[in-house]
Amino acid sequence: MQPTNGIQRLCESWWENLSKSTRDDQYRFAEKFLSLLGWSDSQDIEPAAVPGQPTTISYVLRHNDQNAVICYFVLPGVLDPPGAVVKRGLDFCEVTRALVNNNRLFRAPYAFITDLFRSYLYDATTDDLLVYADTPSQFVQEFGDVLHRSSVADGELDEIRRQPRSYAARLLREWIQRWSETLEVEWQARPDVVGVALDRLVALRYLIEHDVLRGPDWSLAEKFDRVVSSTAGAPAPGCGKRLTAFFASLHRDWNAALFAPYSPVEALFEQDALTAPLLREFGLLSRAKFTIPTILESFNYGDASEKARVRMIPEENVERQAYLAQQKFDTIDEARIELDVEEEGYRAIFHWLDRLLEVYDRLGTEFEMSSGARPEGAKDLDLFGWSEIDSKRPKALTDSLRHAIESGLVIYCSTQRQMRTARLLLHLDIVARYQKARARFDGFPNIDTALQQRPRVLESDRRRIYGAAHESEWEVI
Repeated sequence: MQPTNGIQRLCESWWENLSKSTRDDQYRFAEKFLSLLGWSDSQDIEPAAVPGQPTTISYVLRHNDQNAVICYFVLPGVLDPPGAVVKRGLDFCEVTRALVNNNRLFRAPYAFITDLFRSYLYDATTDDLLVYADTPSQFVQEFGDVLHRSSVADGELDEIRRQPRSYAARLLREWIQRWSETLEVEWQARPDVVGVALDRLVALRYLIEHDVLRGPDWSLAEKFDRVVSSTAGAPAPGCGKRLTAFFASLHRDWNAALFAPYSPVEALFEQDALTAPLLREFGLLSRAKFTIPTILESFNYGDASEKARVRMIPEENVERQAYLAQQKFDTIDEARIELDVEEEGYRAIFHWLDRLLEVYDRLGTEFEMSSGARPEGAKDLDLFGWSEIDSKRPKALTDSLRHAIESGLVIYCSTQRQMRTARLLLHLDIVARYQKARARFDGFPNIDTALQQRPRVLESDRRRIYGAAHESEWEVI
C-alpha cells in the first residue's frame, strides 16, 4: 500500500503550481492521486461525464464489476471548507449537494469530492457526510487508507463509523436555533411566528422524502424544486411569494393544518432577501436529519421538563387498556382516549394511537367475520344485501386513521410549544403510516380537532377525584 504522505505531497505540488496548470495537468494530477490509492488498473477505473458539470473530472471506481465509489475532482476554490460547513449544522456545500444528487446516474454507494485541497466523502445512499478534510495534511490524518483499492475491496467503507442519531438531531437543532436567532434579531419576527415558520420547513422536507402526496398533475418534489430554483442568484425576486403559494396549495389540496394561512408567517417568508438564503441552506441538510426520531430528539433542549417530555417512554395505563378492551361495535364510534402531553410526553401520542388503531383493526376483523356468516344454504348476497351490511359498519372501521384523529383521540397541551410540537409530529406520523401501508393518500384528517388546550382538571382526573369521594361518602353512611 502506498504511503499516504505521497497524497499530501501531490496535493501540495498541485497548489504550488496552480497558476500555470492546464486542464491536462488537472487530469494528470487526478489520475496520479487515484494511482497512489491503488486505482491504476483500467478495468477498475472508468472516466465519467457529469451532466451540467463540464469542469468537473469524474471517475467511477469499480470492484467486482460493481460501481463502488464515484470520485469528483472539481476546480480549485469551488468547495467550501468542510469544517465550516459542519460548524453551521450543514452536510453539504452547494457544489457537493449538486454532485451527490448526480450520483443517481452512476448508482455508486459512495461519493468522494475533492479539489486536491478540501475533501468530502459521502455515503450516497443516506446523504451522510462520513469523512472530511480541510487540508491535504488533514486528509492524511482523517482518511488514512480508507479509499485505497485494497481497503475498498475489504469493505472498509462500510465499516466507517456512522454518527449516532443524537448527533444528527443536535446538528438539526443547531441549524434551527441559528436561523431562529436570525429571524428574531435581524428580521424582528416573534418567537412563536419563527417556530411555526421553521416547523413548516421541517415538515415539508419530511413530506418530500416520504413522497405520499401524489396526484396525476401533482408532484411535491417537483413543485418544491421549482421554488428552490427561483432562489438562484440575487436578489431572487418572487421566491418568497412562490414559497407561500406552495404552502397554501399544501393546505388547500391536502388539508395540511400545519400550512394553514397565517399572515405573520406569510409576511415573513415573502421577503425574498430572507427566503432565498434560507431555502438554499435548507437544501444542504441531509435526509438523515428528517426522520421522526431525529426530529423529535432535536426538540431535546431548553427547559428541563420539556426535555423530559421528549425522552419520556410511554407507560402502560391499566384503565385505558381496560377501556379499549371493552369496546364493541355499538360503542367504538364514541370511544375516545385523552392524552396529556404535560404528564405523558410526546411519544405517548404514537403509542396510544397505535393501541387505538389496534382496537379498530380487531373490531374490523370481527365485523367482517360476522357479516360474512350466513345460514347454510343461503344464496350469495346481492348488491342491496351488501349495502345493508355496510351501512351497519361503524365509522371507526371505515376510515380508521381519520376517525382516530378526528374523534378517537384528544391530545391536551399546556403551552404553545407543546401544541406546535404535537401538531408537527402528528403530520409526520400520519405520512409514515400511509407510506408503511402503501395506501393511497387523499389528504390529512382534521388534525387540529385532536389538539386541545389542557384544562385545569382533566376529565380522567375529575372521575378519579370525585369518583373516589362518592365511594368514601357511601362508606361513611
